[in-house]
Amino acid sequence: MAASRSNQSQETRAMIIRTAKEMFMKLGYRAVSTRLIAEACGVTQPALYHHFKDKQALYLDVMRSVCDGTRSALGRMIGSEPDMRGRLYRFTAYMLASHPEDLSRMFHDIRHELAAESQRIIYELWRSAYLVPLIDIFGEGQRSGELRSSAQFGMTPEKSARMLLGMINQSLASAQTAIAGASAPQGGGADAAGENGQKDWEPQAHMLVNVLLYGLSAAPPPSE
Repeated sequence: MAASRSNQSQETRAMIIRTAKEMFMKLGYRAVSTRLIAEACGVTQPALYHHFKDKQALYLDVMRSVCDGTRSALGRMIGSEPDMRGRLYRFTAYMLASHPEDLSRMFHDIRHELAAESQRIIYELWRSAYLVPLIDIFGEGQRSGELRSSAQFGMTPEKSARMLLGMINQSLASAQTAIAGASAPQGGGADAAGENGQKDWEPQAHMLVNVLLYGLSAAPPPSE
């Protein structure tokens, strides 16, 4: 009986985290109350507070869940690719397809809505799950000679990783605008989104990686 209650409690906690994630990403931290989350889960607020002491604690567990899932998924995908370009493509395609939310909303909430200690915890979760794997890919590319060294080009693995993440975030933000336009009466932006607002991210992933690795110019870089 005790084991059954424990399993039910774990299932309820997981359901609350899943529901809160959807609501936080769609509406933003400030617009979502624990009352709304509890109602969406079909539980009472006291029941929610049995699992999470307050909204900020719930948000931290949402971000922990997101980061743990991302770390695991990226580890499997990156490990299956034999070269740097394939690893970058897998990373980029996963980020575009699995994180359709406007990440700028999330970063805004973290900076402006959460206490300093919560910000620190989330940054470390994000760095471990997202930034470090990408830094490792660029670092290995430099060690293998696939990329110029930091001394040659002034781009450290971390700078390269942050640049690609910025390009991904901008692509997601632009896609959200296009999808919103596709639902307007004039149907603007319909070429960016398919049925049910879904998008084929593979060409975009290839484009971002190619632009970052090979640039846009047909001319050779100027000599130093």
